[in-house]
Amino acid sequence: MATQRAEIRIEQPDARRAGRRPDLSWGRLLAVGAGAVVASTIANVLIAQALASLVQVPAAFTSLQPGPVASLTVLGVAGAVVVFAALTRLRPDPVRAFTVVAAVVLPISWIPDLALYATGAPGATVAGILSLMSLHVVAAGLAVFLLGRYGLRPGTGKE
Repeated sequence: MATQRAEIRIEQPDARRAGRRPDLSWGRLLAVGAGAVVASTIANVLIAQALASLVQVPAAFTSLQPGPVASLTVLGVAGAVVVFAALTRLRPDPVRAFTVVAAVVLPISWIPDLALYATGAPGATVAGILSLMSLHVVAAGLAVFLLGRYGLRPGTGKE
Protein backbone atom coordinates (compact mmCIF):
# COMPACT_ATOMS: atom_id res chain seq x y z
CA MET A 1 0.00 0.00 0.00
CA ALA A 2 1.48 3.29 -1.07
CA THR A 3 1.19 6.23 1.20
CA GLN A 4 0.88 9.60 -0.44
CA ARG A 5 1.96 12.73 1.33
CA ALA A 6 0.64 16.05 0.27
CA GLU A 7 3.33 18.70 0.18
CA ILE A 8 2.43 22.29 0.49
CA ARG A 9 5.02 24.59 -0.94
CA ILE A 10 4.94 28.24 -0.21
CA GLU A 11 6.56 30.20 -2.96
CA GLN A 12 9.12 32.58 -1.54
CA PRO A 13 9.72 35.58 -3.79
CA ASP A 14 13.25 35.56 -5.12
CA ALA A 15 14.81 38.77 -3.84
CA ARG A 16 17.33 38.89 -6.66
CA ARG A 17 14.67 38.40 -9.31
CA ALA A 18 12.73 41.26 -7.78
CA GLY A 19 15.85 43.45 -8.03
CA ARG A 20 16.52 43.41 -4.29
CA ARG A 21 19.30 41.74 -2.35
CA PRO A 22 18.96 41.19 1.37
CA ASP A 23 22.64 42.02 1.84
CA LEU A 24 22.55 45.31 -0.09
CA SER A 25 21.82 48.74 1.25
CA TRP A 26 22.27 51.50 -1.31
CA GLY A 27 22.88 54.03 1.47
CA ARG A 28 25.61 51.85 2.93
CA LEU A 29 27.17 51.30 -0.48
CA LEU A 30 27.12 55.04 -1.17
CA ALA A 31 28.78 55.80 2.18
CA VAL A 32 31.43 53.10 1.76
CA GLY A 33 32.02 54.17 -1.85
CA ALA A 34 32.50 57.79 -0.80
CA GLY A 35 34.86 56.62 1.93
CA ALA A 36 36.83 54.59 -0.59
CA VAL A 37 37.13 57.63 -2.88
CA VAL A 38 38.30 59.89 -0.04
CA ALA A 39 40.71 57.33 1.48
CA SER A 40 42.24 56.48 -1.90
CA THR A 41 42.61 60.11 -2.87
CA ILE A 42 44.30 61.10 0.38
CA ALA A 43 46.58 58.06 0.28
CA ASN A 44 47.55 58.63 -3.35
CA VAL A 45 48.29 62.33 -2.93
CA LEU A 46 50.50 61.65 0.09
CA ILE A 47 52.26 58.72 -1.57
CA ALA A 48 52.74 60.68 -4.81
CA GLN A 49 54.38 63.55 -2.92
CA ALA A 50 56.65 61.16 -1.05
CA LEU A 51 57.61 59.24 -4.18
CA ALA A 52 58.23 62.39 -6.22
CA SER A 53 60.64 63.56 -3.56
CA LEU A 54 62.18 60.16 -2.89
CA VAL A 55 62.90 59.20 -6.51
CA GLN A 56 63.60 62.80 -7.53
CA VAL A 57 61.03 63.09 -10.27
CA PRO A 58 61.65 66.18 -12.46
CA ALA A 59 59.28 69.10 -11.83
CA ALA A 60 58.29 68.97 -15.51
CA PHE A 61 56.54 65.64 -14.84
CA THR A 62 53.26 67.10 -13.64
CA SER A 63 51.42 63.77 -13.48
CA LEU A 64 52.66 63.19 -9.93
CA GLN A 65 51.50 66.57 -8.65
CA PRO A 66 48.53 66.65 -6.24
CA GLY A 67 45.94 68.04 -8.69
CA PRO A 68 46.23 65.39 -11.39
CA VAL A 69 46.71 62.60 -8.84
CA ALA A 70 43.62 63.61 -6.85
CA SER A 71 41.34 64.16 -9.82
CA LEU A 72 42.25 60.93 -11.57
CA THR A 73 42.02 58.94 -8.34
CA VAL A 74 38.52 60.31 -7.71
CA LEU A 75 37.45 59.32 -11.24
CA GLY A 76 39.01 55.87 -11.06
CA VAL A 77 37.68 54.91 -7.64
CA ALA A 78 34.23 56.38 -8.38
CA GLY A 79 34.22 54.17 -11.47
CA ALA A 80 35.15 51.19 -9.31
CA VAL A 81 32.21 51.96 -7.00
CA VAL A 82 29.85 52.00 -9.99
CA VAL A 83 31.25 48.66 -11.17
CA PHE A 84 30.82 47.18 -7.68
CA ALA A 85 27.22 48.44 -7.56
CA ALA A 86 26.52 46.87 -10.96
CA LEU A 87 28.05 43.58 -9.86
CA THR A 88 25.80 43.51 -6.77
CA ARG A 89 22.86 43.47 -9.17
CA LEU A 90 24.34 41.02 -11.67
CA ARG A 91 26.35 38.46 -9.72
CA PRO A 92 25.46 36.18 -6.82
CA ASP A 93 28.89 36.79 -5.26
CA PRO A 94 29.72 40.41 -6.13
CA VAL A 95 32.79 40.65 -3.88
CA ARG A 96 34.55 37.80 -5.64
CA ALA A 97 33.51 39.11 -9.07
CA PHE A 98 34.72 42.61 -8.17
CA THR A 99 38.09 41.26 -7.05
CA VAL A 100 38.50 39.47 -10.38
CA VAL A 101 37.44 42.55 -12.36
CA ALA A 102 39.89 44.71 -10.38
CA ALA A 103 42.73 42.26 -11.02
CA VAL A 104 42.01 42.34 -14.74
CA VAL A 105 41.50 46.10 -15.00
CA LEU A 106 44.56 47.08 -12.93
CA PRO A 107 47.14 46.22 -15.61
CA ILE A 108 44.93 47.84 -18.23
CA SER A 109 44.91 51.04 -16.16
CA TRP A 110 48.70 51.22 -16.51
CA ILE A 111 48.52 51.67 -20.30
CA PRO A 112 48.13 55.49 -20.15
CA ASP A 113 51.08 55.70 -17.74
CA LEU A 114 53.23 53.63 -20.07
CA ALA A 115 52.05 55.78 -22.98
CA LEU A 116 53.37 58.87 -21.16
CA TYR A 117 56.81 57.30 -21.14
CA ALA A 118 56.56 55.95 -24.67
CA THR A 119 55.58 59.33 -26.09
CA GLY A 120 58.31 61.13 -24.20
CA ALA A 121 56.10 63.26 -21.98
CA PRO A 122 58.05 66.13 -20.37
CA GLY A 123 59.95 64.89 -17.33
CA ALA A 124 58.74 61.30 -17.67
CA THR A 125 61.32 58.94 -16.21
CA VAL A 126 61.10 55.24 -15.45
CA ALA A 127 60.94 56.08 -11.73
CA GLY A 128 58.15 58.59 -12.31
CA ILE A 129 56.12 56.15 -14.39
CA LEU A 130 56.59 53.34 -11.86
CA SER A 131 55.50 55.77 -9.14
CA LEU A 132 52.31 56.53 -11.09
CA MET A 133 51.67 52.84 -11.62
CA SER A 134 52.04 52.17 -7.90
CA LEU A 135 49.28 54.70 -7.20
CA HIS A 136 46.91 52.55 -9.25
CA VAL A 137 47.77 49.60 -7.00
CA VAL A 138 47.06 51.65 -3.87
CA ALA A 139 43.68 52.87 -5.17
CA ALA A 140 42.66 49.42 -6.41
CA GLY A 141 43.72 47.78 -3.17
CA LEU A 142 41.78 50.23 -1.03
CA ALA A 143 38.69 49.99 -3.26
CA VAL A 144 38.69 46.19 -3.24
CA PHE A 145 39.25 46.06 0.51
CA LEU A 146 36.75 48.72 1.55
CA LEU A 147 33.97 47.80 -0.88
CA GLY A 148 34.47 44.07 -0.40
CA ARG A 149 34.61 44.27 3.38
CA TYR A 150 32.04 46.97 4.10
CA GLY A 151 30.00 47.47 0.90
CA LEU A 152 27.42 44.82 1.75
CA ARG A 153 25.55 44.29 4.99
CA PRO A 154 27.46 41.87 7.19
CA GLY A 155 26.12 38.39 7.82
CA THR A 156 23.28 38.46 5.29
CA GLY A 157 24.94 37.18 2.16
CA LYS A 158 28.17 36.20 0.57
CA GLU A 159 30.87 38.65 1.55
